[in-house]
Amino acid sequence: MELVNFRYEQYNSRKDQSEYQISEIEAVSSSLVEIPFFTDLKIACGHFKASSHEMEVAEYKSLPESYGKLNPARHFIARASGNSMDGGKSPIKNGDYLLLDLITPETAGSISNELVVVEKQDAGGDDQYLLRYIQKNAPGDYTLKAWNDDYPDIATTESMFTRARVKRVIDPLDLVLHSPVMRADIPGYFGLEFNNGVWQSGHVCLNTTPDQILLVTLNKQGHQEDHKYHDYFIDSRTFHWQSQNSTSPSSKRGRAIVEHRVHGSRIHLFVRKNKLIAGKGSPFIYCGTVNYISHTGSEPMSVRFALETPLSVEIADEFGTSS
Repeated sequence: MELVNFRYEQYNSRKDQSEYQISEIEAVSSSLVEIPFFTDLKIACGHFKASSHEMEVAEYKSLPESYGKLNPARHFIARASGNSMDGGKSPIKNGDYLLLDLITPETAGSISNELVVVEKQDAGGDDQYLLRYIQKNAPGDYTLKAWNDDYPDIATTESMFTRARVKRVIDPLDLVLHSPVMRADIPGYFGLEFNNGVWQSGHVCLNTTPDQILLVTLNKQGHQEDHKYHDYFIDSRTFHWQSQNSTSPSSKRGRAIVEHRVHGSRIHLFVRKNKLIAGKGSPFIYCGTVNYISHTGSEPMSVRFALETPLSVEIADEFGTSS
């Protein structure tokens, strides 16, 4: 219901824009490609095997440009199940989101020393889909290896089929880029529980990760003038953020912003237009990660950030005007 109210408020806001003096920002066409999404590997591989890739029955998700050029006819997202690959230097845990490349006669190529999804039948004749690393021993001789030492090696047979390659593990936040997220749900993306004292702040620094989170409400109705921070999009690729009045470039939080790349800290930007919709807290739009460009002033600091993924036309339309 909160999301329905959010969309309704968007409609009313656009309908009533003629009452205000509007300043629009530049918008760019969204370059995010939507690809099929499945809740687990068995459903994904069973779908492609049985339906000849009838895409209309699949749910779709988009990923940022950093994942490379994606083709919805061959790339898809599925969640890992089980812990057979939870080990080694790059563990894949139960429930992780995986970006996969469908293997067909045209795209098969060499699968030696790659992480793939293998189809085999269990003792009852039912299909199983295993996530395994293929080790080549000799021509025509391969072994399926798990990264978890509790799972034994499996010798390949002619009855097994490779269905997909694993390209990489997906950051769950990348799946909600440019999507609404409620404040209470944001900590879960960082493996944390919601704590009102921590997550009511506009600049959240975590103890469990070097990442930082900016939670921004553009319209500051109800705030005293001294506490109305000036936050706005300069254009679809640049955001202006003003810190709290106690933050200076030499303070701990100021240095965390300015030096974030030196310390391997990603800054995540969540923005909403208004604090409330129909009397209830409105969701934030996840605008992705941002990088520090420059700053001016002290107590408060005014900071310019570059968005790693530009705003889509729809999001720019939502945030790119001010009364």
